[in-house]
Amino acid sequence: MAYRALPRIDRCAERLERIFPRSAFDTVLSSPGAGAAVAAMLYVDAVVPDNAPVPDDARWVRPTTCLWLSEVAYARTDAASRTAYYRAAVGARAKEKVAALHASWGHAHVPLYGDNTRETLRDETFPGWLDNGAMRVRPGVKTTSPAPRWALCESFADLFDPRLLGDQLVAAIDAWRDAHMTPGAKLKALTAQQREQTQHAVRVTLPDGTVRELEPGEASVILKGVIEVWAPARLKDAVVLTVSEPGDKIYVADAKVLGQLGLRIDQATLLPDAVLVDIAQQPPVFWIVEAVATDGAVTEDRKRALIQWAQSQRIPDGGCEFLSAFASRNSAAARRRLKDLAAGTFAWYADEPGAELAWYEL
Repeated sequence: MAYRALPRIDRCAERLERIFPRSAFDTVLSSPGAGAAVAAMLYVDAVVPDNAPVPDDARWVRPTTCLWLSEVAYARTDAASRTAYYRAAVGARAKEKVAALHASWGHAHVPLYGDNTRETLRDETFPGWLDNGAMRVRPGVKTTSPAPRWALCESFADLFDPRLLGDQLVAAIDAWRDAHMTPGAKLKALTAQQREQTQHAVRVTLPDGTVRELEPGEASVILKGVIEVWAPARLKDAVVLTVSEPGDKIYVADAKVLGQLGLRIDQATLLPDAVLVDIAQQPPVFWIVEAVATDGAVTEDRKRALIQWAQSQRIPDGGCEFLSAFASRNSAAARRRLKDLAAGTFAWYADEPGAELAWYEL
């Protein structure tokens, strides 16, 4: 058997965090223990095809196969040692056999993790990876069975190749997410990644295909989500009329569009973070959006002020809807401002793009 090259154990956890950013996914998916589990499965070659039928000689592990891995064993990278560890760790009286194997190597068995941590791997980490297409379960083995039944998917295991570095690693992770994650999970990962890159300008593609760069910052990341994700899902034919940014930078749609809508945007007055219009509706529906990175949700006071602003811009009465957009329901701004949202408004969370919160009076 040709075994895979092994990364350092701590590098497995680092790479897991790049795949499943902790600000977007449960930390059990990228904890040091999860990293050790990846290392153990690579060590024993518990790697199976992503979708194809699993070969009869495929290797599967229990959580304890991962927990009992030792630094001594991991340093023995030859095929004979790796095969010996696998056979010892998955058979009957496995712990005794693993200890005996280490004794034969002239070392006491010092596992990386204790048996009392297996529930986290079994009940949280492995199912989380399974849900995201990173792992497979051995067909025909019951959930309650003590038999080895977990293995990494081949494409996921490939991401831990120690020769994969830099831009190649970034491209491989992006490609894996595109192929295996749900749209919602991909957006969560992308949003977290963009938050980490807030020192760079945020490029947003408008509905007409033009690209604009917004100021660095979480508010711009939220606006990008509103324009690129929320608007196509919510509006039939969206046009972005204005986008306000820190530093008094304001994007305003061209005069032709404004003329067709009978509008006159006064840039000297206070603008909402973004105004979008659904021109497929008759009359057109104007969406006034506030991107809430720290504060500024559409409260009752803010809604009244925005209605006055809309009237001053010749936006018809009753033609406005209001949206407060947040990075996440778990963000501090969302937790703090949920109770203050004005009646008759909506809220949207960038890491849950498939849903919208409506708040209205009965």
